[in-house]
Amino acid sequence: MTDDIHSYDRDLYGRLFLNCYQRQALVMLAERVPDVPLLFHRCLISTDDLLDQVVRLQRPKYDFTSRICSADDLALIGLARADTTFASYAEARPLLKESVSRDGYVIVVGDVFYWPHCPEYRTRHLMHTVILRDHHADSGEWSIIDDNPASVLCAYRYPEELIADGFDNGELREVRSFTLRPYDPGEAHRGTRESFSALLADHRDSWTLFCEVEAILDSPWTARERAIAALYDVFSLYQGSRIALRAYLHRAFGDEAAGTLLDGAVQQAAGVQNALLLGKVTGAVDPAWLAGACRGLRETEEKLVDRVRTLDKEAA
Repeated sequence: MTDDIHSYDRDLYGRLFLNCYQRQALVMLAERVPDVPLLFHRCLISTDDLLDQVVRLQRPKYDFTSRICSADDLALIGLARADTTFASYAEARPLLKESVSRDGYVIVVGDVFYWPHCPEYRTRHLMHTVILRDHHADSGEWSIIDDNPASVLCAYRYPEELIADGFDNGELREVRSFTLRPYDPGEAHRGTRESFSALLADHRDSWTLFCEVEAILDSPWTARERAIAALYDVFSLYQGSRIALRAYLHRAFGDEAAGTLLDGAVQQAAGVQNALLLGKVTGAVDPAWLAGACRGLRETEEKLVDRVRTLDKEAA
């Protein structure tokens, strides 16, 4: 199967932080609404939150809970989200065709077991989303967009019965769409700035992740391979959240110093993640090196938060 890569910003809309649905939705919305990066003001996520959800609660990376794409934030940029559950694909079909005709796409929740481009095809049942782009009445096929095995969004074309199989055998049988409404870009910028300012005022971080990474790695309550895998996910989420935060701060402040600090944080986190990836393969990570790298990350993150607080006060 040949991959037809969809054109999008693979750095900003990557899978480090965003799950499959968030990334698909934001890529489609960004093609229609230029202010989508304003939604990333929610990406000032504390390392305490990352540690709590992924390490302590052992929540899968794709289930990390954040307020990205909350209804209030979407409304600021003229978007209303609708999630509709159906008993079957046949019942959902009219809405799918209507949404694609009106909006140019619709997102469906289904099961990867039935879709040939997915690595889990015919081997594993797993809930997943795909974008439907066009229904071809002459052939009865759907054009879709979804990840290839390298997590790059690509276009595929499937017989309608394959889409129906994935939908009918999924856990949710849900259709997700967004309605575009007129909005005031100036109000959108002001609204997200106010929201970000409130978020920043409440932002607290103990830096336990960075200060106690060796203890996390060597915890007697967690198998070493599980600790390495969890930390790998934590630093993926951290890295991706800072890439997205950089896009928002550029829009809000255009501050070069904050951008430089965020670039540094992303690069440092990528180095830690690469070491943990090697650890996932070999089962070993150098604790002293990891602790040193995390000390550097803490310094960068503290400078970043201080800089953003200064910008926020100056802009008030």
